[in-house]
Amino acid sequence: MFFKNLSYTQKNKLLLPVIVVGLVVCWAFAFSKTFDAIRLHNNLDANPGVNEKDLSFNPQHTQRKLTSLNQILDGYTVREDIWRNDLWFKGSSIAASENVSIDYTLTAPSLERDSTAVGLNQVLYFYAGYVPLVKLMDSLERTPGIGKISSIQIKAPLKDLLSEKKDKCVLKVEFRGIIKKNK
Repeated sequence: MFFKNLSYTQKNKLLLPVIVVGLVVCWAFAFSKTFDAIRLHNNLDANPGVNEKDLSFNPQHTQRKLTSLNQILDGYTVREDIWRNDLWFKGSSIAASENVSIDYTLTAPSLERDSTAVGLNQVLYFYAGYVPLVKLMDSLERTPGIGKISSIQIKAPLKDLLSEKKDKCVLKVEFRGIIKKNK
């Protein structure tokens, strides 16, 4: 409404101050940040070793990453000579405390040891209702020294009238362990 009352020459006289104010606002909000970013980019290109925020060259980040990976591997690390027995004893004691039946079939090791194999695996079967099996899985996952659970499978109860395991869910748990190297 203010501009409708102005004449053509008055509008032309206001044009220059409006352009100056517009450029100052643009400089404050956009151009200065762009030029600062360009200047920073040129400085970082000139000094490639100075960049402390680059995680690929940050030794603290690399050390934390290595520590985390070692903790993950330690969870899988087992002693080959006693792992199967430990798995059976710990698994059966947890199953007994949860009132769950257990079935264990020893996986026979091959006659010739594969020199490239670093892992072991073993399967345990548990029989009970759904809730005790879930509690059992939670306890097994937190148990140290038995490797880690690599897969689980829960089957619904079978309506087999002849078996003592009728009306019980079947939980198949496969464990994996990495052989601890003797130093």
